Amino acid sequence: MLRTSISTLARRTSVSLPSTARTVVAAARPAAVLQQQQPQAARFYAKSAPLSGEWKDGSIISYDELKPITKNPSDDVVVIDVREPDEVALGSIPSSVNIPLSDFEKSLSLDEGDFTKKHGFHKPGKTQKIVFYCRSGKRSTTASDLARKAGFKGVRNYTGSWLEWSDKQKKEGENDD
Repeated sequence: MLRTSISTLARRTSVSLPSTARTVVAAARPAAVLQQQQPQAARFYAKSAPLSGEWKDGSIISYDELKPITKNPSDDVVVIDVREPDEVALGSIPSSVNIPLSDFEKSLSLDEGDFTKKHGFHKPGKTQKIVFYCRSGKRSTTASDLARKAGFKGVRNYTGSWLEWSDKQKKEGENDD
């Protein structure tokens, strides 16, 4: 089954996409399967390369470090929003995927197939670079701790989370005028 993110297709075809384009084209997927899945901002991840020295497990990631990751999404880093779906509906960081904290521990214990079926993207590998965020940083801190306890090694926390992101995006938009 071939899965390609919209951003990858855009880079290959030189098509400009809005920053909110986060859906996935899934070739050869039966229509019945597509109808059963919940709408989800999905990206599909391959197994990652070993962590580089600059990516420090357990560290906090800043807005300035995260922004380029969201502008050029890759399979190397997954950005996970741990807010509830009703919060995510109000806005999210581009290229992020959602695993609500209320479902997080259970999701981490799922095998790859069940995880993918439930969330619409592949389960990150234990050495996958992962950034967690929420609304204000508290739930993302909890998710980061839970992920590390579950054996994930490339975990970072965006403590500024959605509040800081949306505020800085608004300010940058005002400066563009």
